[in-house]
Amino acid sequence: MFVSFAWTFAIFMFVLSILAITRYWVPARWRGRERRYTALTAGTGTVFLAAAVLGWSGWLATLMGAGMLALSVLAVTRIWTPPRLRGFELPFAVLMVGFAVALIPGGVYLQTDDEMRGAVPTLLLTGLAVIVAGWVFMVRRERRLRRENGTGPLQ
Repeated sequence: MFVSFAWTFAIFMFVLSILAITRYWVPARWRGRERRYTALTAGTGTVFLAAAVLGWSGWLATLMGAGMLALSVLAVTRIWTPPRLRGFELPFAVLMVGFAVALIPGGVYLQTDDEMRGAVPTLLLTGLAVIVAGWVFMVRRERRLRRENGTGPLQ
């Protein structure tokens, strides 16, 4: 039986929430806010588990891709930029477009089992290439800012 990404991600989120509630491991930026982190990871895991049980993994992937496109538009227009990423609007947008290019056709494939005459694998590889380009762009921008300022905004 094919285990969808929704099952895998739901289990991963529940493991993170268990680690946080037992205070065995919490990311450094969430120290002191373990309950909030636990609620966030458990809630995310619940959404993905519901999508997996109901067979809506494809819809969830497609909606996540659409959300990534919306985030990229908000970042490029500077209406909203993620906290601690000021000055990184364009690399962030490139990353989000890469994820959208991978998630939207992947979600459509999960919904319909139609490869659209080979377009889905091509789009998934294209999305992966754009994601890698976005990461490279972000790392270069961070290094350049560190050289200029002597410190980096992502610290």
